[in-house]
Amino acid sequence: MQDLTISKRATQVLGELSSNVVFKMWNLKKFGSCGTPDLHFKKFCARMIFKFPNSELVLISLKYVQRYIKNGNNSNITNEYQLFTIALMLANKWHNDEAYSNKVWSEISSISRIEIDAMEISFLKSLDFKMHITKEKYAFWLTCLKKYNLTGKHEYLFAKKVKKTTATPQKSPKLGFNYDAKVIQPPVGFEQNIVVFNYTKEYKLFE
Repeated sequence: MQDLTISKRATQVLGELSSNVVFKMWNLKKFGSCGTPDLHFKKFCARMIFKFPNSELVLISLKYVQRYIKNGNNSNITNEYQLFTIALMLANKWHNDEAYSNKVWSEISSISRIEIDAMEISFLKSLDFKMHITKEKYAFWLTCLKKYNLTGKHEYLFAKKVKKTTATPQKSPKLGFNYDAKVIQPPVGFEQNIVVFNYTKEYKLFE
């Protein structure tokens, strides 16, 4: 894992982004609407990030939140504070060589150790223990976060990458010489056009 420690200013920016992403996805799942996080939750996210200052882990944790929102259906996690804490904790455990204990996370987040332990197992089960993120998916996730940050459109948080495809033109028949064929002229106005359609789509939303 790269050492991507961040400054106090970057911590505030990441805290703002994280609070918005987590709060909007959580509210879409629970209430069907986005809403805006309050100042208390923004400060909570910034404080958690300040304690674990690694920008890559924060962005990975937001990807875990997205996976949970799409797959999670249990009641152990009941609010956005718990959701962000568990996602950040698991990102730290799975991608950091020196992970903190659940006791430390409990003290920093002010969530009881018993709740931390239960929510960790619940979260992992919801994701079917699939914590790996490929380089391609991580790069696409960063692009989605940038577009969301620029536009505010929550659709980008659930965008799915579609592979680029190109229609294959029909192959022309092989040329040959037919001794018995009669030579005729094409009809007036005859034109032969070969059209190749290139279909490229970067995002497929709501899947």
